[in-house]
Amino acid sequence: MEHAVRDTGRGVDSIRGMMAAGRTGCLHVHVPGRGAARLYLLEGDVIAAVSPSDPELLLNRAIARGKMPASAGAVDHRPSITQLEQALGSERVSRMMAGLFRNNLIYFLFDGGRFKFEPMETIRIPHIQLGHDSSGLLRELEVVHGRISSLLDSRILHHVSSGDRAPASPQQRHIQALCSSGMTLPQVLKQSPFFPAQTLMLIVQMKEQGTLVLSKMESVDGPLQGAVKHAIEMAQADAQRRSSARSSSMSMTAFADHERAGRGDGEGSFTGEGDRVDLNEAANRRPGFRAHAPTIENTEVVRRVGVCNEVLQAFVETWDDQHGVGDGRRCAQLVVDTAPPDCAALFTGVELDVRGRMSATTLLDNLMRKPEAQRRILAQRGFSDLIDRTLARGAEDLDDAHVDRMLDRVAGYRQRLGW
Repeated sequence: MEHAVRDTGRGVDSIRGMMAAGRTGCLHVHVPGRGAARLYLLEGDVIAAVSPSDPELLLNRAIARGKMPASAGAVDHRPSITQLEQALGSERVSRMMAGLFRNNLIYFLFDGGRFKFEPMETIRIPHIQLGHDSSGLLRELEVVHGRISSLLDSRILHHVSSGDRAPASPQQRHIQALCSSGMTLPQVLKQSPFFPAQTLMLIVQMKEQGTLVLSKMESVDGPLQGAVKHAIEMAQADAQRRSSARSSSMSMTAFADHERAGRGDGEGSFTGEGDRVDLNEAANRRPGFRAHAPTIENTEVVRRVGVCNEVLQAFVETWDDQHGVGDGRRCAQLVVDTAPPDCAALFTGVELDVRGRMSATTLLDNLMRKPEAQRRILAQRGFSDLIDRTLARGAEDLDDAHVDRMLDRVAGYRQRLGW
C-alpha cells in the first residue's frame, strides 16, 4: 500500500470529517507496529474494518471456544475466512465479525498513523456492519481505547494471574479461569475466546477489581522511531575510538594498561579520554605482562556513575515532559532493575532518586563484593549496558522531538564514559 505523505495523524479525526460530509469509500490506514487495515464508509456511516490478520484472529477465537481443534492453528494449515465459514457456518462467523469490526476500529483508528482515502461509488464487500450509530460507536470505542492504551503494543512483558476476589460476569470468570495458573499477556490474548481489545478491557477492569493480578516481567528493548540517530552516534564514537587506538604504536598497545599507562619518571600525570591518572607508583612497577585484569579506582567509578546519571536524568525529564511527571523515574527504575544477568550484580539494591540519579555509594558497595580482578569488567559492562538500554527505551516510546532533545543533552557520553 502506498501511503499519502500528507495524510498523517489519527485516522478517527479523518473519518469524522468524512462522516460529516457523507462520503463513501475506503480509508487505507497504516499504524506502525500493527500493520494496515481498510476502513469502509457508506454515505458517512462506518460499515466495515478489515485487516490481513482477520483470519488468524477469527481462528484463535474459534479454537478458544472449542469450535475448531487446536491443530487448525498450525502455520501451514491456517484456513481462510471462506474456509472458516464452511467449517463453522456463515451465521456464527457473521456474529464473530461484529466483534472483529470493533476490535479493528480500536487497533487502527485512535493511534497515530498514515492514511489515504479512496472514494468509491458503492461498497461491495462481505460482512458489512449495519444498524449502529457510527458517531456514538466511535465515541464509545475511543473511551475503550483510552482504558487499554497502556497495554496496546506495550514494551513491557506482563504476567497475568488470578486474583483473590470473585469475578463479576461470565466473561470475567472465563478470563480468571484461563489465568488460574498464570500466563503472559500475549498468551492470554491468543487463548481468550474474546477479541484482543475486549480481552484487554476485561483485564483492565479485573485488575481494578482485584480479580486479576497484572505484574511486569521485563522490558522488551529494540529500536523504533528515533533510534537511528542514537545508532549513528554510537557507531561514530566507536570508529573514533578504534582510530585513536590504531594511531598508538604496536609496541605500546601490546603492553599498555590504557587506563593506568605509566609515562615519565614517576612524576606528573597523564590525561587521556577524560581520565586523569596518577602515576606516582609508575616508577616502582616492574615491566612485564599483567597476570590479571587492571583494577579500577573508586574515583573512576564515581566519575562514570556521574555520566550514567546524566543520561538517566535526561531520560527522566524528557519522559516526564511527554508522558507526565513521575512516570519517567518509574520507567528508568525499571531499566535499572532489568539489567541482564552478566551485570545485574552491579545494580543490586539501586534505587533512583526523584530526578532519576543513582547512588555511587551503593554501586561501589556492590563492586567491592566482587573479586578485585572482576570489578573493572563488571563496571564497564554494566554502565555501558545501562546507558544503551536507557536510550533505546527512550527511542521506543518518545516522539522524535523528545528523542532529539534527550540525545542532544547526552551527546558525547561515550567519550565521557572513557572505556
